Amino acid sequence: MKVQDKYNSLLNEKLKKTLFDTSSNLCQALSEKFDISTQNARQVIKRAVATKAIKSSAPYTFGKNQYIYIYNKHELLIDNIKEICKISRPPIYRLLDLIDLNNGIVSYYEGLKITSSPVEESTTKVSTLQDILNLLFKLNILYTKRDQNDVVYIIYKVEGKELNSVEEFNLMAEHFNKMVSDCSIIPDILRWLVNTNIITSQNVIYRNKKTPSVGAAHNNLVWDAFGYTKATGINPVLGAKVETEDKKTLVVLDVLLSNTYTKTHLDAFVGRIQINRNSVTGDKRKTLPIIIYSDCSEHTLNTIKKLGIICFDISAIFGKNIFEILQKSKQLSLTFSHTENLNLEIENILNLMVKAGQDEALKELKGTLFEFLMYPLISSLYPAATISRGKVLSSLNENGEKESYEYDYIINSSFPPEIVIIELKGYHSNATIPLGDSNTKSSLKWFFRRTQPFAAKRFEAEINQGQSLKAVYITSANFWEDGKKFIQSLNKSKLKSVVLDTGYDRESLLELLRLRGFDKEKMIIERFYKKDYD
Repeated sequence: MKVQDKYNSLLNEKLKKTLFDTSSNLCQALSEKFDISTQNARQVIKRAVATKAIKSSAPYTFGKNQYIYIYNKHELLIDNIKEICKISRPPIYRLLDLIDLNNGIVSYYEGLKITSSPVEESTTKVSTLQDILNLLFKLNILYTKRDQNDVVYIIYKVEGKELNSVEEFNLMAEHFNKMVSDCSIIPDILRWLVNTNIITSQNVIYRNKKTPSVGAAHNNLVWDAFGYTKATGINPVLGAKVETEDKKTLVVLDVLLSNTYTKTHLDAFVGRIQINRNSVTGDKRKTLPIIIYSDCSEHTLNTIKKLGIICFDISAIFGKNIFEILQKSKQLSLTFSHTENLNLEIENILNLMVKAGQDEALKELKGTLFEFLMYPLISSLYPAATISRGKVLSSLNENGEKESYEYDYIINSSFPPEIVIIELKGYHSNATIPLGDSNTKSSLKWFFRRTQPFAAKRFEAEINQGQSLKAVYITSANFWEDGKKFIQSLNKSKLKSVVLDTGYDRESLLELLRLRGFDKEKMIIERFYKKDYD
């Protein structure tokens, strides 16, 4: 046996256990085993790469711009990689396991969560998600793809090749819907946690259904939601004496409603909790983790309890009907634009919510159903237009920072030549939309003075080619008197569409539905979007 073969045998033995390693670690192993210098060990590694005994990560670098070296078994399949990584590289194992659980696809956001990776590269020894992906790119088992919603997905290759465009599109669309389902009622969950005094109502940040690929970032990690608690007993300081956030306990949420919550999800959550707790010198950060799930095995639940993590079955919060409600809502979000008797489907879901006594608790979901309910009206007014729902527009602001706004519907019409942005608010009859200003969210001026001008900049090219930008605010609630006057003034401006006014409160919306023959939609609003029910 040649001397180099002995060296190669050691390198393969070591990499078989760890999948990959750094040059410094491999040099150390060679030096200790064969009593050679570090410089000679580096030459040994170069020859091993040249003869394909092991594989270099080049051109991909890791950590501080260094190459790593990879086990070069001829048939290194996904299951082989998972087996190697389960003990030696848990973040990689969890990523691959999650992709397996989701039919060969996950979003980059979910990748950050499941690998417990930092949002941005830091001075810690924690691997970034991009480092992990670079390794898996080199192994030729997956690739990344960005969809029309600006969501980046991590997708398995099939026999070393990327999926065809049709398969890819369908897979991404299906997974996007699962992501929306996961965060569709997070605001309702948070409202329940506030009402039970587990978290305080101020400064609660959460993953939004309109941007399900963007999590709540805190301490360079992503969470489905986070807030703070000053609950006595959970917080070391008596609640009445807590005034600042540094005196409160951080509350972090892991929410999974579209799939079974597994030990892989749990290990990733615990990993992020540990990184967060150890991110300061001295005393560890005070953290209260909470898991919300729709399905979880008894084994995983027992592990959660042993770890002392608070967890809630979603049905314990919103009742057993929540599973049917979520399933029907998830299906509707895929098919609403071509569903016959859409109003009957929506009425059925709203009836389930009332029957469960959760119609007030599930306000976020009611708002989503209101958006679906308005689609037939909107599509009848613009029958030949392209209509996009839940669109997010983004661009860099003057400070070089990414700025994004959500739009319930964007209509691109050739006749009339208009781009119409529509804001929808499905509130009860006692609610009133404030006039506000450009800094007051959910107000009229937030929409017309902030999100509308932003859209005008994004559609500048289309406007220069002859289209005009219009804006419409529609709600099942009411406007104050100053809001009504504001809408009247806008109806005399260039923002008014050819076929719609710039604003509709409850009274004017019901009249519009009556005039257009949408009697069922009118009845649903009158019955379900009011303070008290029949």
